[in-house]
Amino acid sequence: MTVEHVATSGNRTVRTLSDLELDPPYLDAWCHLREAERVFTLSRIHGVMPA
Repeated sequence: MTVEHVATSGNRTVRTLSDLELDPPYLDAWCHLREAERVFTLSRIHGVMPA
């Protein structure tokens, strides 16, 4: 899936994610932009769309 994510700095990025694992309040996923596993805070995800 693709998400719009707002970093703690306030910068907005669009990330394509796969291998999702939901562990509220976090989402563990493979980030294709960074080519690494990342942990996203759900409250910082402001939009979700299919990849």
